Amino acid sequence: MRDNSLAKQLIVQGHEVTMLPTYLPHFLDEEAATGDEPIFFGGINVYLQHKFSIFRKTPSWVDKALDNKWLLRKAAARSGMTSSKDLGEITISTFRGENGPLAKEVKKVVQWFKTHGVPDIILLSTIMLAGIGKVLKRELKVPVLGFLQGEDSFLDSLLPQYRLEAWRLLSADAKQLDGCIAPSTYFGNLMADRLNIHVRDVLHHPNGITLEGFEPPGKPTSVPTVGYLARLCPLKGLDLLVDSFIELKELDKFSNLRLEVAGGMTADDEPYVEEQERKLVQAGFENCFSIRPNLTRAQKLDFLKRLTVLSVPVRYPEAFGLYVIEAMAAGVPVVLPDAGAFPEIINTTQGGRLYDAGQLGAFTDTLDELLSDRAEAHKIGTHAHCLVTQKYANEVLAQSLVENILTPFTSIRALKT
Repeated sequence: MRDNSLAKQLIVQGHEVTMLPTYLPHFLDEEAATGDEPIFFGGINVYLQHKFSIFRKTPSWVDKALDNKWLLRKAAARSGMTSSKDLGEITISTFRGENGPLAKEVKKVVQWFKTHGVPDIILLSTIMLAGIGKVLKRELKVPVLGFLQGEDSFLDSLLPQYRLEAWRLLSADAKQLDGCIAPSTYFGNLMADRLNIHVRDVLHHPNGITLEGFEPPGKPTSVPTVGYLARLCPLKGLDLLVDSFIELKELDKFSNLRLEVAGGMTADDEPYVEEQERKLVQAGFENCFSIRPNLTRAQKLDFLKRLTVLSVPVRYPEAFGLYVIEAMAAGVPVVLPDAGAFPEIINTTQGGRLYDAGQLGAFTDTLDELLSDRAEAHKIGTHAHCLVTQKYANEVLAQSLVENILTPFTSIRALKT
């Protein structure tokens, strides 16, 4: 969704953009920016080619059938299909690229570009595609840059026997690209260290959103409402917010407080979400909350309008957190841990409050502060909306990306040519 929003604005500004999906079809909350392109490294083909050598030699019509978008969406809905061992091994196979069991998939990407036209520059949506990117750079002789988008949490979740090898392979491949693009200074510095690349090879470009439909409310909310908008999983800290909500509800001044929860949910997340629902019901607050997974864009915009404050108390330092920008674009202030990219965003927008996650009670106290003064929360949110318009709107960031990152690399290529 991040890439699609940016691509749409680049096209509006007169640039030619093609988005090529990898692994699964694009899951978007708005109209696709570009045409119905083929899927590369389709998840089913990747799994079969990794597990069974016969699928590394199948004809193209078989691969195309397995890359059917309906089939891939059905497979994606069944999360948890691979074990931790499978996940680690498939990650290593993907990183090995042309030197591993997925070499056929790498060749497909190269051939597609040679058939359909060589671009001026290639942007990888994640640095984890660096194994493909280095081949495209060599074969097409164009600059290739990779976005950094929170890959550390995934790689660190791999079993130990795969984790070190994955980081080693990714580091070697990243060094062969023309550079990386980080959404925050925090994450750029972190990944430069972990990938063992020079910090000068890490460029900075924040994530952004398309502002269409985002408007701040004209007045404070009539009912104090705390919201959550992120993946419904333990790492994002939904249970921490539920616990703080229950604590606040037990105070006389918050008898009418509501909790509104939304975000992506897979089948694996359902038991965790059901546990949070049980906690709220057992506390006697069954009529004071709602949980709405997998919202459309229109539903998300409507959801944000109801909130006094938004909070996602993540358990790990975020590389960015696009939901923070979405909330502030809707005029909703945020309460977030003082870690990762959050201090940078709050410093830029003054759009909320940070708390020390290591200090007992700090989270609940900070929520209390903003929920108790809805007029002040409204003022903060309205101001944040203005700053997001200036700093994090893709209408602005698309031009910045071209001028500060893409043009210098394409100009260098033209001079060399």
